[in-house]
Order: sequence, then structure tokens, then C-alpha cells
Amino acid sequence: MLTRPSIVEVITALSLASAGRLAAQVVHGTVSLPDSTTPLPGVIVTATDARGATAARALSGARGEFTLRMAATGQYSLKVLRIGFRPTQGPLLSVGTDAIDGVHIVFAADPVSLAAINVRDRSTCRVNADTGLLVTRVWEEARKAMLTTQLSTSEAPLFAEWIEYDRTLDSTARLVREQHVHTARNPTTHAFRSRPPEVLDSTGYVVADSGGITYYAPDATVLLSESFAAGHCFRFESSRDREPGLVGIAFQPSRERREIREIEGTLWLDKASAELRRLDFRYTNLPDVTRAAGAGGIVEFLRLADGNWIISRWSARMPRLGAPSRTSDNGLRRVIMTSTNAIVRSIQVTGGEVVRVTRRDSLLYEERGPRIALQVVAPDALMTVAGSVASLDGTDYHGTADSLGKVVVSPVLAGRYHARVRTPFMDSLGMAAVERDVEARTDSRVDSLRSPSSRDVLTKACPRDSIAHGEGMLYGSARYGQAMVVMQATVVVTWKSDISIIGAADAVHWQYTEKTVGTLTDDAGRWRICGVPRDRLLAVRIIADSGFDGRTIRLGDDQPFAAVDLVVHQDVTRAAREVAVAAGLADRPRAFVELAVIDTHGVPVADATLDIAPSTGPTRTVVTGPGGRALLPDVSPGRLTVRVRRIGFRQGEVVASIETGRNTVPIVMSEIRLPTLDTVRIVGDQRLVGLRRNDEFETRRLNHTATVSFNRDDIVKRNPVDVWQMLTGVSAIRVVDSAGVTVESTRSNKTHPDGSVTKCYLKVMVDGMVMNAFADQAFDLRLLPKPDEIHGIELFAGPASIPLQYLGSGGDKWCGLIAIWTR
Repeated sequence: MLTRPSIVEVITALSLASAGRLAAQVVHGTVSLPDSTTPLPGVIVTATDARGATAARALSGARGEFTLRMAATGQYSLKVLRIGFRPTQGPLLSVGTDAIDGVHIVFAADPVSLAAINVRDRSTCRVNADTGLLVTRVWEEARKAMLTTQLSTSEAPLFAEWIEYDRTLDSTARLVREQHVHTARNPTTHAFRSRPPEVLDSTGYVVADSGGITYYAPDATVLLSESFAAGHCFRFESSRDREPGLVGIAFQPSRERREIREIEGTLWLDKASAELRRLDFRYTNLPDVTRAAGAGGIVEFLRLADGNWIISRWSARMPRLGAPSRTSDNGLRRVIMTSTNAIVRSIQVTGGEVVRVTRRDSLLYEERGPRIALQVVAPDALMTVAGSVASLDGTDYHGTADSLGKVVVSPVLAGRYHARVRTPFMDSLGMAAVERDVEARTDSRVDSLRSPSSRDVLTKACPRDSIAHGEGMLYGSARYGQAMVVMQATVVVTWKSDISIIGAADAVHWQYTEKTVGTLTDDAGRWRICGVPRDRLLAVRIIADSGFDGRTIRLGDDQPFAAVDLVVHQDVTRAAREVAVAAGLADRPRAFVELAVIDTHGVPVADATLDIAPSTGPTRTVVTGPGGRALLPDVSPGRLTVRVRRIGFRQGEVVASIETGRNTVPIVMSEIRLPTLDTVRIVGDQRLVGLRRNDEFETRRLNHTATVSFNRDDIVKRNPVDVWQMLTGVSAIRVVDSAGVTVESTRSNKTHPDGSVTKCYLKVMVDGMVMNAFADQAFDLRLLPKPDEIHGIELFAGPASIPLQYLGSGGDKWCGLIAIWTR
């Protein structure tokens, strides 16, 4: 039984195996066609001693020359072997200490026909020249091709370029999960080399040790060895209707080797030319599930233009076994591993393909290979597909679309892949890639893939309530003049509404409501703001420690979003600025104020109206957004009076002291008492004094009370587009991204009085307020506050871990709780 991931050992040979060179016992000669003039390249010349043993072999070159080197003096008989023809007997030579030159052999050209052979279920377990069986004739033709792959001529060596790969497929062997590829170029006649035949004969082809399970593939040396011929039985094999032009020599372990992990398979030859095409083999004596998954491999042979033979493609296929997961009635997970219930988890394939063969400047072979072609289609004019990047999961294959959106990835290994396509715009918003399965093909077919529409982009990038009334989105990047990105800088968008004229003719003034929304740039200098109105002048400003920038823009009714790239103009040093202010050459320092309005339970209060009266400058009115926040850029430092009002809450007024730089003013509203100033100012990363609602979270996090918890540092490190993305990958729950984004328990279901069972959705709570009050109600996680508004996230995977003050009861007993705590 296989208990570890299967591995294959296929050893690539990077140089020619050169025989030892002797000073004497050398025969030089040529081989020609029956006209005695035309040279015959790519044939095997053998020298046989008086006992009938082969003493030397050589391959004829482009001009028909060959060189034989014998180990001793004596009488030797020469013979010429060519695939598809009977052997031609050469002269009998007496080889002494001096070299023999000028030997000439005329090839007889007596063809061998395999087409007339009738395939019968007849086998022999001793294939040699004395058997006299038809199976021997076919086996000899296969041996000639395999011998040729091992021999070299005295000419310039062959240079082969090949791809070696190790890939992991899914359990169905249809989809590539992971792949590692590297290329090599070396003078070689061996694309790969296996273990020595005598070692495989004694240990078998599948070996288990402390490091795992090792599979070995046979090369030509193994197949031509005496030990292989002695340990296997051979018979004819029909290709049936699938490949009628082929005839096969099937082999299987002899009776004495049935208990060893061996190989069985078929060598396939062309009936018309007697040329060897490929070897199919399977591993034997393995568990049934392994055999059913196709544990085995393939070796393909190729005849080059100059008559030489090479192994052009090889692969070995190894199933990876594992135990099925089982869950008991009480929800506890059990894993049981026995020989009867092991299943295929994945399939590992290791192999290689020769893509190019040259000798000197001559190209002898080139493999074009399959490709992946994708056409990225833009559903509307706002979406640009030029520059889209397509990548294949588990590989380093990728390609970039041209101006028309076409992506070609070539060459790739044959197989089916999971493709992901991202446009530059999607990347700038941090959106997930568009996905589909594709197959590498050799024809001209192009698969099409539709990019998201502008509406799709808007709904994915923005919370639903921020665009519920036709609002749009602004996005962009921020950089310094030197092209450096601006990180963690404040970007605000401000607009005016409810504009009216107040007063008599001699004392007219404008009255309006100003609304501001803002965000921070990420580590790549990118920013995004949702919920901005269309067909209204929008002021976009960035405030950084070292400078500022500002633009104006207007979104049209048919324009859901627009890009605004900001360039920060670096400010003068603090000392020089103070001198300029004292001399009246520059304005006084300015401040940035963030107002956070919450109720007594810590829940953000949206749509609260704030009348702002700074120490200097005009009075302004702003409205809080969905997160209960309002931003005031460019405020004069000093005293700031804020009057807060909202239907359902008591109106009131608070006063804060504002200093240069960034200020945060949290305000608590109550239904029964006047608003109070919770804290006056925060600078940098200091914690807000008075926000005690997060103390319980920090205590539970330190005590590891929750199943999983994330603090502010965790959120910043992961930098998700939406908060729910922090929950993906947690084993106790399942996040489902369909019409909405919901979360359900993987540990238990909901049982009803009638005996029916449904999914159990986790409760979602924001700052102590439950968002889905009913037992069977799923909450859309896209409606949660944005990541930059979150202080911490807690996940309680079962009722036993939920704090008592939050636990449901009776029929509303909760199967889990997700608690969100805002900043």
C-alpha cells in the first residue's frame, strides 16, 4: 500500500556515453545502397565473434562510414541491420593489431513485411534468434530502432533541446493543478536513462523506502538487456480499429516474477515500414485503485531526417493515494487509512519532450507543440482588454493580450488547464481574476472569455448600499513627482448639495451641505472611493505628510467610474515653512480632521448632519457616510465646534481642540442625553481613549477565546478588498460567493421540528448588534464595513465558544458567530 506521495526517478543524461578507445583492433568501412555508389546512413553495423557474440556495434554516418572497435584480435563476421529489411551479411575479417581500412559492404535491401503477420494470442518466454517464431522477427525490428538510439557516429554530435516537467493533476487526471518545467540543451542520444537492468531485475520497478515510493521507467538499455528478455513473455498484440496501421509486441512478467512489482506493456511498430513508434507500459502488482488510475507510462521513438533515431517523448504516471475524510455523527473529523479504502487524491506525471534536434547548422527535427489561445471580450466601451494577462494555475505559463485582447501562450505541454485572466483595471482595484478551463490545442481554435462589465466592476468593488441610488466610484494612484508611490496618504472627495440662497437683496449668502468621503492609499499607492454622486462637480484631494495635490472631476450619468491619478507636490521643510508663515509669505499650517459618530452601543451612525464651526474660516456642514465617518481636509488648527443632529437622537454640541496634522474626533450620540466628546485627538497609531468596546475583543484575543481572531495588524498585512476575504480558508466555515456572499457552518446543520435539515448560517454581529436576527437568515457579508474601518474580527465556530452575553437561545440557538469590531 502506498502511504506517501509517489515520486519518479527519471535520470536525464547530459552527455554521450563514449566507449573506451583502443589503439588497435579497429575496422573502418562504408555501407552503400545496391548500386554500390550511394552511401547508406543511419544503419547498424555489427561485428560478431566466432562464438556468435556481438563484439561491437556502430552507426553509419551521413557518407555511410562506420568505425568498429573490438576488444581483442580474432575472426569477426560483419552484418548490416536496417529497420524494415532483413540483415545483410558482410565479410569475414581477421582483425589483428593493425587497423583495417577500406571495408565496403553493399546493402542487400531485402524488405521485411509485417503487414501479412496474423496477430494470434501466442506467446513465448524466450525471445532470441533461435526461437524461429514470427514474434522474434517483429521484436528484432523493434530492437534495431532501440539500438540506434544508443549509438553515435564519428560525425559532429546531435544537439537535442528538450523540456522536462513534473506536473500534478487532479484525481480525475483532467486538470493541471501544479507544474514545474525546465529546459535543457546538450549533445546526447539519450533523452533519459533508467536504472541498470540488473538492478531493476533484482529490486523491481516500484521501490518503497523511508523516503516514499519510487517508480522507475525503462529506457532502451533495459528493454534490450538479456535480463529483460529472460524475465518476460512476449506475444503479438492487435491495435484493433484504433490504429489499424500498427502491430504490437506485448510483454508481461514471466511466471517466476509475478510477485515482483514489474512492468507489462506493448511495443508498437508500423506495419508498412517496420519502424518502432512507441512503448506503452503499466506497473504490475499494485493496489487495485492504483492500477485503475493508470499507473504506467509511455516512451515514443522518432526517426530523424538523417536516419538516426531518438526517444522524442517520455512520461511516467503515478497516482498519489490518500484516505477519504470521514465525519462522525457528533461532528468530529476522523481519518482512517487502510488498504481497502485508499482513494486517488491526485496524479503525478513526470516526463519530457524533445522539441528540437540539430547537427552543426542543420535542423533535423522541431516540435511545434500545442498552445493556448484566448480572446478577452469587453462587454462595454468602458472596459479595456488590451494588456490583459492570462495565467495557467499551477504553472509559470502566462501571456499578455494584444491591442485587440487576444492572448496566446505557446508552446505549452498538452493538457487541460485552469486559466485566470486579469485586466490592468481589475488589478488596480484588487478584483479577482476571471476564470475558465482551457485545453492546449494544436489547431487554430481560440477560446473566448468575457471580462466583467462596468456594472460588474462597480458592484464588486463597492458596497451595495454605497451605490444603491446610482452613485459611482473614483479610483486612481498617488505618486510623487519622482514616480515613487505615496503610501498611507489620505485621499478625500468633497461635493456640495442642497444649495440655496438665503437673505435679502443687500445681504445674500449661499447655504449648502458639504459631504466628504475619504480613504487611505495602500502600499502600492492605489486608492478607491465609492458612493460619489454623478453629474456633480467633485473635488479630489490628497493630503500627505510631505505635500498635497487636488483635482476636480464630474461623472456623467452614463459613467459609473473614473480614474484620477494624483501627483503629490512635496512641501517645504517645517523650519522653512515656519519662517515663511512668520514673514507672512505663506499660509498658516492646516489640519485634517476625521469625525467618527457612533451610538452608545458603538454602532456607527450614518447620515448624521454635522455643522462645523472652525476657529477661522467659514462654517461647513457635512454628513456622515455608511461607516459613520466624515472627513474635513484643510481645517485651521485651533478650536473646532461641532453641532450634531440626526432623527432619532438627541441633538447636541461638542468642542474639540485641533492641531496641525491628522486629528480624529469620535462623537457618541444618545437617544436620551446630549452628545458627548469621547476623546479630543489622536495622532499616528495611538489608541483612542474611551473606546472601551474594543477592550473585550483584545482580552479575548490575548486569551485565545475565539476559534480565530484577526486584529488590525492582520487586516493591514493581508490588505483585503472586502472584509469577508479575511474569512476564506478558515476550516470551520464555508464562505459562499454566489448572488451574495454568505457564510455557513461546516460542523453542523439546522434541524427543524418536522425533521428536515437545512444549512446553518453563522450569526454576524457588528459592534454588538446582530445583523441577521432570524434563525435561518443568511447575512450578505458584502454589507460589512470596509477593511480600513475594522479594528478586529472574531470567529466563534460553535455555540460552546460564543461568549455568554452574545449567545442565542431556544430555537434561535446559534451554530457560530462572526463578531466585527470597528475602529
